[in-house]
Amino acid sequence: MPKKPNFPEKQPKIPNIPVVPEKAERAITLDEVLDNIRDPKHWIHPKPLRRLIMENPSLRGIIYGYVAEAAFVNFLDDLKVSDHFKPDDHKKTKSDRTFDYKGRRYTIQLKSLQTNSIREVEKGNFRGKVQNDASDRRKLTLADGTRIETTCYRAGEYDILGVSLQPFVGTWRFAFKKNRDLKHSTYKKYPPEVQKVLLATLEDISFPLTPDWTEDLLSLLKHPRLGTPVVLPL
Repeated sequence: MPKKPNFPEKQPKIPNIPVVPEKAERAITLDEVLDNIRDPKHWIHPKPLRRLIMENPSLRGIIYGYVAEAAFVNFLDDLKVSDHFKPDDHKKTKSDRTFDYKGRRYTIQLKSLQTNSIREVEKGNFRGKVQNDASDRRKLTLADGTRIETTCYRAGEYDILGVSLQPFVGTWRFAFKKNRDLKHSTYKKYPPEVQKVLLATLEDISFPLTPDWTEDLLSLLKHPRLGTPVVLPL
């Protein structure tokens, strides 16, 4: 008697929606083949695509993160901060955006609120948590030579934590906090000397903002110990 396949109890949530391209074209050239992959209009109509995004939190989180990064670029441009760039991910930098301002270079890690962490404290007042860690585990060598594997950021790996306030205000505004003011890890399996050099994986935030957060990025940049001097080429 053939053995029954061992299917997982829970399957990914795939809603029953019509998957019909908004624009279907038979590809003749390589460019047309690639365009069928790159342009969502060749996959599905906008309305069911929106439903797919809404009903799949992991997909929604990825797209939301990219939209937030694009909104942050506009935010920097509005501040007349023009010398900014996204570091190459392959270089393992801990910065979503790096920019130069008044002779100093700053690194910002952009994060989003954990949707399931948001609570209403009272009408118009909310609390939530920001996931402040790397996407995968990595090996770190600490100052004393200790090697650990963790998703935690090392304290000081970037200058500023930025968080989208869009869930609260409906528009793309951002709150900021200096790395040196972020919480450190309290993970019990790490000895105290390790805890003090690693950041906590969750950072608390409230709206309206508490004094440890600010929307005024340019005022934050006035801190003398924030950022590094820009080295001009000879």
